[in-house]
Amino acid sequence: MIRLKARWMMGCAAALLSWGTAVPLAAQDHGHGVTDVARQLNQSFADPDDEWAARLERNGREVGDNRYGIVDALALRPGLDVADVGAGSGLFSRIVAERVGPDGDVYAVDIAQNLVDHIAQTAREQGLANLHARLGDPRDPGLTENSVDRILIVDTYHHFEYPAEMLAHIKSALRPDGIFLLVEPHRIQGVTPPGVMSMVRAGKGTVTDEIVDAGFELVEEVPLMESQYVLKFRHRPM
Repeated sequence: MIRLKARWMMGCAAALLSWGTAVPLAAQDHGHGVTDVARQLNQSFADPDDEWAARLERNGREVGDNRYGIVDALALRPGLDVADVGAGSGLFSRIVAERVGPDGDVYAVDIAQNLVDHIAQTAREQGLANLHARLGDPRDPGLTENSVDRILIVDTYHHFEYPAEMLAHIKSALRPDGIFLLVEPHRIQGVTPPGVMSMVRAGKGTVTDEIVDAGFELVEEVPLMESQYVLKFRHRPM
């Protein structure tokens, strides 16, 4: 099944911008250790009084409006096991749970306890017995080795405080030929809004290099959105 450690949390640059949260650009290490920006972003999601679940599912949020296209890119079928790392409100996890059916398990991992509680409650209310809300850790999502066929990370990679360690655990959890789908905001000087530039650590090229260096093969870029890119990777056995 799944092994969990302490606390790990999903983020959304677009949501933070829309609700007025400003995070200054801080010292960064380009993916191989703690980033101050990610830590500051993550702290904002820890407030149980903030209605983050509603904010993350509001109309007009680009990734939410394209949620079915994103899930389609996972090429799901009944019986597959899937992890949604940085699941937030569980918006994507619920769709995935319906797609894989009762014979598949979906692990919705986040480091914000309030969001994990919301996912669990919503799963109970909607009768999604195959959707499991899990509390994770900044260094490790807590997924058992060789336990899932698909991993989805939406608007969360720039929230990883320890991206190299997280990628190592993600690769360990993914079964051979498994798919890892990443959705991230573009970071393009002169094009990307300054607020997003200050929160997103790296652009598509750097992110792609980090993931390939971690042992994944880039399969394709899925054209879905303007401000976000969607990259599909495959587990590459070493």
